[in-house]
Amino acid sequence: MAHITSLTRQRLFALLRLALTDSEYSRTLFEKMSDSKWQDVYNAALEQGVLAFTYDGIRALDEEQQPDLEIKVQWAYNVSYIEKLSAKQLATAQKVVDTFAKEGIKTLILKGLSLATLYPVPNHRQSGDIDLYLMGDFERGNELMTTLGMEVKYDYFVHSEFTVDGVNIENHQYFVNPFVNRTGEYVEQALEQLVAKSTDHPTVKGALIPSAEFAAIFLARHSSWHYAREGIKLRDICDWGVFLNYYRDSIDSATVIGHLEKSGLARYASILTTIAEQILGIKLPLEFADRYIELSERVLEDILTFENEEKHDKMNFLRAFMLKARNRYARKWCYDKVVPDSYWGNIWYSIKGYLTNPRAIKKAKL
Repeated sequence: MAHITSLTRQRLFALLRLALTDSEYSRTLFEKMSDSKWQDVYNAALEQGVLAFTYDGIRALDEEQQPDLEIKVQWAYNVSYIEKLSAKQLATAQKVVDTFAKEGIKTLILKGLSLATLYPVPNHRQSGDIDLYLMGDFERGNELMTTLGMEVKYDYFVHSEFTVDGVNIENHQYFVNPFVNRTGEYVEQALEQLVAKSTDHPTVKGALIPSAEFAAIFLARHSSWHYAREGIKLRDICDWGVFLNYYRDSIDSATVIGHLEKSGLARYASILTTIAEQILGIKLPLEFADRYIELSERVLEDILTFENEEKHDKMNFLRAFMLKARNRYARKWCYDKVVPDSYWGNIWYSIKGYLTNPRAIKKAKL
């Protein structure tokens, strides 16, 4: 990963503020920028999963501060690709929800396709898989897909997977891994209680969207798990900040913070909040007793500079194993200082998983 200079970071953050919170920005940041400087911002935005957001920010700049036509065309072309993927995901989600609805199965949409609805331009939020929870009908859903000719895979016990129109669907049996440690167990139990408060999805007809309280706890756990193991991107910070900003007048902060404290996730969530406030230039509604300012700075630096080298699709088993082991050791400080999970406990859990499913270590991270 190329080094992101301080000035490039400031410009990137300013564009995110313009796009996502309409905050003030320093006009001097974008005066007389060369094509190479704009390319630096483009590369950073692409790497951090926020390319479309920064394009929205560019369009909000004064015309004389915007990049030259060639760079804008490059940006716009890739944004249009993101928009096409979003449209395909929505169409696929609607098709799957309709299929389940015909059998009386209710569908809750998790992660990307629900978070996207909170953004100023929903189809500019990049998403990967479509994550679903069938409100207790996990097995029925899998059986239905099988009868329709879909190959249902059970490579990971938390969810099954199948493909519809080229889009990967994850059907969750559990919201998070409840067996890895106390945090996972507590969060799963809390989410099982909060899922009843789900409401109608604003985009996918007949689907449900999680409540703000559910989403806060789910996001914190999902993000913390990925952060320590493989790192996260600015997109994840934007998700947290945009989500809290959207629900600032309706979220039950006391309930959320209570669950975060009991699960051990309060420190991580506080760090996420501090970073999101810094980048987006807004005050968010969750008030944590401890803010961990210095640690938040280290985590932000880590997000912007850590490169996950786990690309196993073209490696033999031994090379993939060694690379994963080195990567895990490099993330040890995250377990020690940031997330509630145990480093050695996580290592042992992974070893047990690889012993029962050796192919998992070579599964490509896309």
